[in-house]
Amino acid sequence: MKKYAYALAAALIASAAHADQPAQAYVGIAGGASHISVDCTGATSCDKSDTGGKFTAGYSFGNGFGLEGSFISFGKAKGSDGTTAATLKPTAFLLGGVYALPLGSDWGMNVRLGLAQVKTKVDARQGTLAGSASETKTKAYAGLGVTYAVSPSVKLELAVDSTQGQFAGEKGTVRLFSFGANFAF
Repeated sequence: MKKYAYALAAALIASAAHADQPAQAYVGIAGGASHISVDCTGATSCDKSDTGGKFTAGYSFGNGFGLEGSFISFGKAKGSDGTTAATLKPTAFLLGGVYALPLGSDWGMNVRLGLAQVKTKVDARQGTLAGSASETKTKAYAGLGVTYAVSPSVKLELAVDSTQGQFAGEKGTVRLFSFGANFAF
């Protein structure tokens, strides 16, 4: 029980440290490595890693708490067994809360939680036949980022965002490890 009390006290102190920061809107753009957790049983080739990107628009209320909306492309995963090839492309629209925790005068940490509407598109080819289908599900998402303030209105961020994609009853974790910048106005 004492651990929870200490954690709550630390959160309140961190919130007080943010009390002097003004409320502001911001946009961000980031890109980096993506990983799609997909079962490749029976495949002769399988590539679960690619590059992805993220665009964010948000509003910081000035007390460390904020609200964000984002779009993430998690890249694609490809697999084949010699006769059949498939490509999986998850994308997500995210809406959630963010808490900015100061780690020093220029350094900080962003903790994100919310909901993601994840669209998983599958393109498949077998010989001369080809087709595609998609499935959209709402899932929870979480993110964590370390920021460095280049100026009062520009922050660089190294982040990881994670949620779950689903297609035909099969579920898998999708992640984006990104580096980008947020611009306040």
